[in-house]
Amino acid sequence: MSTQSRRSFIVSGSVGVAGVAFLPTSFASASYMESSKFKREAPKPNLVRDFVGACHARIDTVREMLKEHPDLAKSAWDWGFGDYETAIGACSHTGRKDIIELLLAHGARPTIFTLATLDKHAAVRGFIDSMPNARNIEGPHSISLYRHAQAGNAKRVMQFLEREGLDSMDPSVQCDPDLADRYAGLYRFDPDDQPDARVSWVDRFDCLGITMGDENTRNLIPMSGLEGNQNRLTFRPVGSSGARIILSGNASISIQYAGHELVGERVSQ
Repeated sequence: MSTQSRRSFIVSGSVGVAGVAFLPTSFASASYMESSKFKREAPKPNLVRDFVGACHARIDTVREMLKEHPDLAKSAWDWGFGDYETAIGACSHTGRKDIIELLLAHGARPTIFTLATLDKHAAVRGFIDSMPNARNIEGPHSISLYRHAQAGNAKRVMQFLEREGLDSMDPSVQCDPDLADRYAGLYRFDPDDQPDARVSWVDRFDCLGITMGDENTRNLIPMSGLEGNQNRLTFRPVGSSGARIILSGNASISIQYAGHELVGERVSQ
């Protein structure tokens, strides 16, 4: 596993918006999008972040932003460690059917989680029955299919999932609050061009969270307990299947993601 020293190691804000933004420069310069008739500035990354954030609950903001950039309806944002959330995914797990309908009218692509929110039980049943490993797929922030159905008061989908034994809630993030005394603090990496990491206690969810630089705090899902005499705890951030955060009793942290590893030391509590 190699060591990555650039900020791109754990980059929040990966963005996907359909359009010329993904075209290589050599291709874009020759495309019809460069003509004065069609040329239009692609949405900036922070605009995508704000839009996906608004899609959780603020329909008036969503409507206004779509007037300027209709294709934001198909956008996605990485909140950190690969926790990608689409615009329609945001309103799906909050049960905002009005925002879902607005995004669909602008070309958004619904997912199985959206269909669960909308109580499309035949579609959900067909997906579960026909797709390998469908039971193991997590939604944004590791939110379960069942909780999406709950958010939309989707009674038929909830009943189906209960019969299938899929009515469990999200992976548990809860852990012993005493761990905050042992592991919370500011961790610094070498080389120093990598943002600091802060491990903190999240009261709302009774869990540890990690904040990279000035990005959003990611709740941590415990993956293992104490490992013998090494006094190590392993976590994964919500919404991520590949990242591992390893905290050690000697005040060190190891962040493993995308084939790279960062090792840091705690500099303050």
